[in-house]
Amino acid sequence: GLSPDMALGKRYFLDLLASTTMNRIQAESFNGVKGDGFPLAATLAAIGSQNKDFEAVMTAHIYTVCPTAIPILPTPKHDASEEEVMTGLGMKKNKNGDFESFPQFLARTENIISFVADVQSSLPSSHNLLDGSRGAIEWLRRFIRLLPPAPAAPLPLITAPVLGAFLVGAGHMLANKYPDHFKKILTIINNE
Repeated sequence: GLSPDMALGKRYFLDLLASTTMNRIQAESFNGVKGDGFPLAATLAAIGSQNKDFEAVMTAHIYTVCPTAIPILPTPKHDASEEEVMTGLGMKKNKNGDFESFPQFLARTENIISFVADVQSSLPSSHNLLDGSRGAIEWLRRFIRLLPPAPAAPLPLITAPVLGAFLVGAGHMLANKYPDHFKKILTIINNE
């Protein structure tokens, strides 16, 4: 067994690994939608398959910086201030207290979403980090269900970039592992 000091060291290491990963994913030089996330995702999936504590730590770090990864869409109050809307979206403030630009926010969100999809698509197929491949098909179903019904309401601005980033990372796996479910979801996306 682990001594109390070793258990603290293990928790610290897992938190440091998750924090460092999130810093890397959010960096402007990271390009998740072009595949930069797969090697890192595979490594973390392997770690998660060996260490169940890592799943909760990594998931918490992801959801803290990107609520869309849950997935949820922001639903600001009708009278919400611009700051409340930006905070609800998950936009970050810089050291001066100014919000990141919308293009920076979208790029960062795409990186995180694509990384989530990369993790869910990674081997070993039995891993449970972000609920593995089962989590990918469920994430996509939930995201589609969150969207306002067409043509009554416009889609949120982040819909296309988020959906694109997710499908780039997980589309191939979903098409192979869940062909019938994936076809149904693609039909909904195409027709609605």
